[in-house]
Amino acid sequence: MSYPVRIRGVQTGGHAPPSGEERRDFRTLVFGAQAVAAAAVALLAALPVLTGVASWPVRLAALVLAAVLAGGHLAWFGTGRFRRPVLALAVSAAFGLVPLLPLGAPWSPAAGFFAGGVLLVTRSVRAVPAALLACVAAGLGAALTTGSGDAGVGGAVSAAVAALTLFGLGTAARLVAEREDEVRELKRQVIAEERKRFSRDLHDLLGLSLSAITLKGELVDRLVPGRPEQAKAELAELLVMSRRALADVRRIAAGYRELSLDDECRAAADVLNAAGTRVTVDRSCLGDLPPRVATALATVLREGVTNVVRHSTASWCAFSVSTVDGTAWLEILNDGAGGVDGSGADSGAGLRNLADRVEDLNGTLTTETGPDGTHRLLVAIPLGSLEGRRRRAG
Repeated sequence: MSYPVRIRGVQTGGHAPPSGEERRDFRTLVFGAQAVAAAAVALLAALPVLTGVASWPVRLAALVLAAVLAGGHLAWFGTGRFRRPVLALAVSAAFGLVPLLPLGAPWSPAAGFFAGGVLLVTRSVRAVPAALLACVAAGLGAALTTGSGDAGVGGAVSAAVAALTLFGLGTAARLVAEREDEVRELKRQVIAEERKRFSRDLHDLLGLSLSAITLKGELVDRLVPGRPEQAKAELAELLVMSRRALADVRRIAAGYRELSLDDECRAAADVLNAAGTRVTVDRSCLGDLPPRVATALATVLREGVTNVVRHSTASWCAFSVSTVDGTAWLEILNDGAGGVDGSGADSGAGLRNLADRVEDLNGTLTTETGPDGTHRLLVAIPLGSLEGRRRRAG
């Protein structure tokens, strides 16, 4: 399975993604630019009042209104995650449009806070007319207080420029926030997939080894009182199995999961023999199977034989591996379906894991139980589609 994300970064399209530090720098740049723009628009509205009005209360009121407009815009829209849009627009309208009448044309850029906020929070065809109306209102306020049409046009234009500036930077902040949410979700998904992969590998790769160790241990326990020499030989084999299980654990921990199909065939036959089950093995026309196919078949063989040993009362088991007409086949057949229930949670999880592995290679896994108590597990993996996928990936 190919994951779209790495734990320490997003991997898309074969191109190196921006690092976490680069994303933080870009985020800081966007949010910093938005803060500068909001402060600049507020100053454009407040400075003419501060320098052109003699009344200190009016100056102080203009300064407070400008600070509230800039601070409120950054608080409500600056993070890219818009909160309380109705309240934000109400404050922007009250402090950006209403003061046009007493303060006059110099205050017209402040109307850009309301117009830009409308464009940010209202994603519909109504947003543009509403923003245009706010800019027109700014122009009318400037024209009425000065009695000049030119002042009205200048007020409308300054409000529109302020609105577009705040809207553009606010949209950039929203896109950055959405990108961060996507990266966070992708990381969550890949962590969940990695946990699932680890759990699946632990179940599939260790099930047969631990079952074999248990069977060997029980056999040694029975042989020790009367046949100590044979018990010693069986104990040596048990040590070999335990070392193999330890190697499997290390492979899982390292993320290396390539298995030898030949080795797994021999190990499966040994485990079935140790369980007292008659075994028939047929391997033909294997050739050079792709490593992923061989590993998938080896894993299915492990889990299938584990289920035969642990979840059935089979007296015989036959399995075969072959390639016919560009398709790799694995069949496991036994007569123990009528014995111990094989539909428990552990067995079911194993079959689901196997089906996932086989489907990743465009293959199929089917199971069926015959009327005579035989159980059949069949896997088919088309080698041609795998080759095609490998060429396209290359």
